[in-house]
Amino acid sequence: MDEILGNSNVDRVNGEVANQDKIYWHEAFYEALQLELHKYRDVLIFENERLLSKEALKMDVLIIKKEKDIEIEKNIGKIFKAHNIFEYKSETDYLSVYDYNKVLGYALLYSSFEKVNISDITVSFALSRHPRELLKYLENNRGLKVDSVEDGIYYVIGDIVSVQILEQKKLSSEDSLFLKNLRSDIGSDDAIKIISALEVQEDLSDKSKYLVTLISANRKVFEEVFDMSAVVKDLFLEAAERNGWYKDVEEKRNIDLAVEMLQEDISIEKIAKLTKLSIEAVKELQQSLLDQ
Repeated sequence: MDEILGNSNVDRVNGEVANQDKIYWHEAFYEALQLELHKYRDVLIFENERLLSKEALKMDVLIIKKEKDIEIEKNIGKIFKAHNIFEYKSETDYLSVYDYNKVLGYALLYSSFEKVNISDITVSFALSRHPRELLKYLENNRGLKVDSVEDGIYYVIGDIVSVQILEQKKLSSEDSLFLKNLRSDIGSDDAIKIISALEVQEDLSDKSKYLVTLISANRKVFEEVFDMSAVVKDLFLEAAERNGWYKDVEEKRNIDLAVEMLQEDISIEKIAKLTKLSIEAVKELQQSLLDQ
């Protein structure tokens, strides 16, 4: 766990010093794909940041079918062929024409380097912001057809490879819970669904990068729901300590404890001593209970 959360106020990402307040989404995206496609993990190979060459050319995620003829019924995987390239844009990024063309270039390079038929490759873009300008370009300038096949999923028809665009916020919660909620504005209902879904997955601790990233990006929401799960509670408290939230978390726990003790008619002085709250603060909590 320490390896994931770290013990210092500064992280290193790709060898560079990074501000602790910055949210790094790509590792969580990689795991979100594994969570979404967990039913098929025995027939898929996931490779994170697959290098195309010795130069700085790398794909965000490459998913390879172990068996070419396996059909993926999952909504985001229906388009899959033998080799499937993913490009991820975090919630602050947009997908430009140049980004689109770059990833098509990755597909061509991958075909060349790996001796893979271009017809066996797909490209998927996952993003939060609706790519209005890109869609206009594809239809008006490239003469391609863009089909909305279901909520949040668009197929680009007629390009050199099969392409899908996943607009995460519009994806179905039932079918794509983890990708849909890979952002910093989820609600408490979303957090509860995620916790419940993760708890039935095997090896929850192995998926912690996804959950810790969500906790870091949605601290207030997870403060409200972390008592639902011992695993989530531990992750939250470790993230709180790492990110300097611990004072707030400790204060909240002391207030909750003080309320419970007031309801049991324990003296104000004893409550203040045990919770390290001031006598005035405990009296205010007592008055709030009386006013309810």
